[in-house]
Amino acid sequence: MPRIRAGDAARSGQSKNRPCTGLISISCAQKRCIFQRCGLRDLISPRFVNFDFALVQVLLWIMQMGLHRIIISYDIACKYHINFMERIAERSWPLMTPTEQPLFSALIVVWLVPKFHLAAHIEGCADKFSFNWTKNVGRTCGELVESNWAALGMMATSIREMGFGHRRDTINDAMCDWNWRKATGESE
Repeated sequence: MPRIRAGDAARSGQSKNRPCTGLISISCAQKRCIFQRCGLRDLISPRFVNFDFALVQVLLWIMQMGLHRIIISYDIACKYHINFMERIAERSWPLMTPTEQPLFSALIVVWLVPKFHLAAHIEGCADKFSFNWTKNVGRTCGELVESNWAALGMMATSIREMGFGHRRDTINDAMCDWNWRKATGESE
């Protein structure tokens, strides 16, 4: 079976002198648009708190829109979802206010692993976190965020040497350009 090597440099210590070890991307699985609110965030360390912050910002925005059910497709959703509510409600560093937490509890959140990544997981994950066995998701593969990386990844060699502000502006410009091209090219 082929080995998935994403993030190997960050885990091996090759990125010690870098200001960040990667990026977090949150995008719509249906439209492939990157969310403007924390859609691309710097990954400072390979800890869940980095993704918690970005995901909570997007979830709060989704809750304000009035949606009641959300599917979260994440490579490691099987491990990530464990203690998610405890992490975001941590008293010393809460990511949601006490008034937002009951609203989030009312939201139906379904955690799934993208189809390509699911093949590398244990058998128990395939049953519990598969798009194939989940109602109302159609034939979604959950891998569209990976196709965003194909376009954004070409910038990697140039942005890794940039300062924080220039890096942030370049990534933001690329994200906005991606969304604009998606929106204007949908009719083609």
